[in-house]
Parts: sequence; structure tokens; C-alpha cells
Amino acid sequence: MQEQAIKEKLRSWIRKHAKTAPGPDFSDATHILEEGILSSLDIVEFVLFIESLRGDEVDADAIEPEAFTSIDTLYTTFFVTT
Repeated sequence: MQEQAIKEKLRSWIRKHAKTAPGPDFSDATHILEEGILSSLDIVEFVLFIESLRGDEVDADAIEPEAFTSIDTLYTTFFVTT
């Protein structure tokens, strides 16, 4: 799956589950938790969604909180292979 398609799926999930509707300036750099768009409780369900997109489990012990800063950091953390 291409980068833009993955980011669109992440944006769509976030919009659907948002605690506070993202404003018109919602972008791939918007701070998801800091802006109150998702809560820390949403992260568990979000990780399950990310696993379904990746087709692979996420090592929960290796996840850094910064990974959930924005769509850009989510993509880099979970979908860019080194």
C-alpha cells in the first residue's frame, strides 16, 4: 500500500473515532493527542487498526509515546521499514 493511501486510512479512522472533531486545518502534522482529537484510551483500539493495515503485529513494548504525535509520526513509526 502506498504512503498516501495509508495516511488517508489513518486520517479516516481518526475522524471516525475523534473525541473532538478535527478542524479544517487538520493535517498529517496535527498533534492528535495534544489537540484532544483522540484520547490515550483510544490508542489500544488504534494500534489494533494499525496492525490490520500492516498485516503484522505491533510490538507494544517497543512503542514510544511520540509515535502517536501525528499521522506523519504514525506512518514513519509503523509503516516505514528500515
